[in-house]
Amino acid sequence: MPWWFWTLLWLFLLAATALFLVLCGIRLFRGFMRLLDEAGEAADRLHLGEAAPLTAPEDPDRPEPGLAAVFGDPREARRFRDAGKAERREARRRRRIEAKVRRGQPQRVRDLDLP
Repeated sequence: MPWWFWTLLWLFLLAATALFLVLCGIRLFRGFMRLLDEAGEAADRLHLGEAAPLTAPEDPDRPEPGLAAVFGDPREARRFRDAGKAERREARRRRRIEAKVRRGQPQRVRDLDLP
């Protein structure tokens, strides 16, 4: 085979490879842009772009969250944690009782706070 055939063959193979890579790049770019659009729509649906408003703490004795809390008294932190735990436990118990009342189900004896 003459030398010009090999030159044309390699030029054709290089051009086909370049075309394939360009088409793959375009498809990858379009897929990435679709992914970004979907992520933006999901964030809009979940309202992830909005910051939560800053509010004052409910308990004035409770220290502000952040770095200052790291240097606070461990007994105070434990007391606040235990109080929060008890509040959350009581809230769960109340929700459980209300849900069972709505559904007409029998209550647990320990949920009824009997003496």
